[in-house]
Amino acid sequence: VHERNGSFISQREVRGGSDEMVAVARAALREDPDILVLEEVRTAALMNLALDAAGSGQLVIGGFPAHNASGAVDRIIDLYPPEYRRQVQLSLAQNLRGVVAQVLLRKTTGGRVAARELLLNTPAVASVLAEGKTSQLPLAIEGGRHHGMVPLNDALVGFVQAGAVDVREAYRRSADRAGFVALLKRQGIDTSAVERYA
Repeated sequence: VHERNGSFISQREVRGGSDEMVAVARAALREDPDILVLEEVRTAALMNLALDAAGSGQLVIGGFPAHNASGAVDRIIDLYPPEYRRQVQLSLAQNLRGVVAQVLLRKTTGGRVAARELLLNTPAVASVLAEGKTSQLPLAIEGGRHHGMVPLNDALVGFVQAGAVDVREAYRRSADRAGFVALLKRQGIDTSAVERYA
């Protein structure tokens, strides 16, 4: 439950199927919110609603189970049958502002810490999305560091360097393990503990 602290929050819990979720989201949009938060977008109908709201100027925050930013974008596109995917790709290119993907890691001192990958919709990313070449998104993130994008491996290596996370734990959570090991080597970090897994 979110407490009201400097803003008005109207929160709803939906029980039932996807039709109920769409109906509640539509009802929320009738109240003209500044921000619409959808915990998990599971259907094309709910995604359509989110894209329409984003296209009309509302900030929409939606959750998707994915290990990295390109995986989240692929999950969105995969909600649709093939004949609608081109339209969704164009809509994402126009309306998407960013993707934050996170993985939880066990800290060496106990507890957990979140490593985050950040994808921002720059003109280069919008072009990749419009063309449906989501396999190129990791390269766009790498090339977009000067725009503030953060590859997941950078976050993982940062935690290893700080001693917050064991190198083996970070290796297990990396989507690009070869790139992770190469980045560790470039940073002068011992990779012997993970090279046998590679």
